[in-house]
Amino acid sequence: MRRRPAHIPVRKPVFLGCEGESEQAYGQFLNDIVRGKGLPFHIEVVNLNPGAGDPLARVKKAVQEIKRRSQRRAEFQYRALLMDDDQVTGDQHRRQQVETLAAQHDISIIWQSPCHEAFLLRHFPGRLNANPPDGVTSQANLVQVWPGYAKPMSRVEVSRRIDLQGVERVSAQHQEFAALLRFLRLIS
Repeated sequence: MRRRPAHIPVRKPVFLGCEGESEQAYGQFLNDIVRGKGLPFHIEVVNLNPGAGDPLARVKKAVQEIKRRSQRRAEFQYRALLMDDDQVTGDQHRRQQVETLAAQHDISIIWQSPCHEAFLLRHFPGRLNANPPDGVTSQANLVQVWPGYAKPMSRVEVSRRIDLQGVERVSAQHQEFAALLRFLRLIS
């Protein structure tokens, strides 16, 4: 008797570009949730930081990476970037350049205001409306609820402190992030 080959579900590729290792770990954490729920997606988390130090350079690098990686596999079904808002605060012209280039390439920008640590802080109960003014204050506030936090954290360390409930909490007040989570079927 002949065995049937195991069915390997096709996963739709999703591109998530990140500023650095901490954002990369967060993206991998999201991918672990997607896999744990058996959802038909794979988040390809790409650290854009080497060689792309400002938001416009990151979008340009993301466009190159998406093109390069799409040649090896199926087209990305969703494209997003996790980027710190503080790098364009006060420079509306620069923000507009970044957003225009991203829109031209169907890339959603998930602005973390003012930075990744503030974004993480909002995942914790009672901290959703936290609005630290800068990165230093954001990190100090995050350490209050996450003792021992230091950059970069691994995806395992992220998953020990943040859960799907925290992700859902943040999505309620973050339109671009919620759009990604809806696409991934993590929220409705």
